[in-house]
Amino acid sequence: MTRIAEKVARQHRHEAEENDHALIDAVLRFIDENYMTDLNLTDLAERFNYNPSYFSEMFKSKVGKTFIQYVTDARMAHAIRLLEGTQLSLWDIAELTGFSNASYFSSKFKRTYGVTPSDYRQRASATGKIDSELPKK
Repeated sequence: MTRIAEKVARQHRHEAEENDHALIDAVLRFIDENYMTDLNLTDLAERFNYNPSYFSEMFKSKVGKTFIQYVTDARMAHAIRLLEGTQLSLWDIAELTGFSNASYFSSKFKRTYGVTPSDYRQRASATGKIDSELPKK
């Protein structure tokens, strides 16, 4: 009888782990497709029918970074592509990547990479793509 209970408990844990993995995959896809919008953890947790506290803890344990870190990284990755491939203004890039304004975007970019977006763009245009030279987060 104990063996059966242990087997059922193991199966339940395995199914819960698979459900968490599927949820995280869906959440990451959603973020990657909607990073330019106003994303917040509470709304996303509710969208996927989870308690925000549990969702936050699960996200960090499965992804290895907080929700806001992941969203910011997705936004920064797209900003780099726009800085390298377009002549859009910093204001436009901030808007297209979900930052509230160009000033906040610029300060966040500099804190993350150690250079301003304008300096990054100048170096990128002078030398070609340089994102591999940026400090890793």
